[in-house]
Amino acid sequence: METKAATKEENLRILLKNFVESRNDIIIAFIYSNEGLLFSKYSKSERTAQEDKKSDDIYGAFTAIVENLLDKISSEYQTGRYGSGSFETENNRIIYLEAGSEAILLLVCDYETNLNELFPIAYLIVEKIAQLLENSFDFKFNSLEIPDLNIYDSFSIGLDKFSIQKSNAIINGVTPTHKFEKSQQIDKLFKLIVLGSAAVGKTTLVNQFLKKEDIIDYRPTLGISISTQRYYVQGFKDDVIKFLIFDLAGQSFFKRVRRDYYKGANCAFIVYDVTRRESFDEAIDFWLKNAQKELGNIPFVLIGNKIDMEDDRVVRKEEGMEKAKELKSFFIETSALHNINVQDTFKIIGIGLFFKHIEEDK
Repeated sequence: METKAATKEENLRILLKNFVESRNDIIIAFIYSNEGLLFSKYSKSERTAQEDKKSDDIYGAFTAIVENLLDKISSEYQTGRYGSGSFETENNRIIYLEAGSEAILLLVCDYETNLNELFPIAYLIVEKIAQLLENSFDFKFNSLEIPDLNIYDSFSIGLDKFSIQKSNAIINGVTPTHKFEKSQQIDKLFKLIVLGSAAVGKTTLVNQFLKKEDIIDYRPTLGISISTQRYYVQGFKDDVIKFLIFDLAGQSFFKRVRRDYYKGANCAFIVYDVTRRESFDEAIDFWLKNAQKELGNIPFVLIGNKIDMEDDRVVRKEEGMEKAKELKSFFIETSALHNINVQDTFKIIGIGLFFKHIEEDK
């Protein structure tokens, strides 16, 4: 578990370790400075004694490839402005992302990795890296833990729009496949609606994302609360994401304003309380199904809140995951009161919406 007392180098390694170990498709992760110096690295640690020599040989080979790639990538960009993209070899994919003005993250992954799923989470990781390097990481509202956000299989950020056609190998056996270009100062407003039964913690969830101090216990929202929040995707600092967040009161009020509330929504969070079975049933049978019927193909996130009350839990995590998969929704569990997975969930969704917007404008 990270602590404020840990050094910058220790926190970078903790972050990389958490990231690599949270996924089956990442083999090795590297953080390099924009001058080519290695800040940190982490590879899969589950090895037997017999595998050590083979693993070390593989690690050395990947290191050589990555460092050669870094030279090629840096030659195409101004110092500290690498952008992001991917390469492929015969057996692997290599992902690179700018991590603020000081560093770049390189990931060696399995060839079959789902890039539509990996890129939004990787952009979240490079934001954390940049904040650690800039000494701006706020442990009160942020964490080195990796959110366990389940992304449904058909979700796409439109990678075909960023693909490189008929490219030659940049070095022996390594071919560029995707490149995310700098956009032209996008200033995009996304409407996010938060749905769910009374007292499931919707308002506290929103307040934690807004970093509001002195958050009080779960109290009912009177009507509709509308908030705004600005956000930047790492590597696209000239582009602004603005969230317009609509937090609605309970079901009876919702029925009167449903059409106006839904209008123009880009994403919907459906929240239930893991300690109240009826709030889960209503989240599935009323809130989620109704919103999908009205809004069609936008991202939906099913959120099981109040995991800080584990002793009172009545809805298992697996139940939420199963329903979300069935209904083609993202899924995550949170504690709005203790700010577990809150910031990261909003940000990953914002990253996905950002790239889908670029795709639609191409």
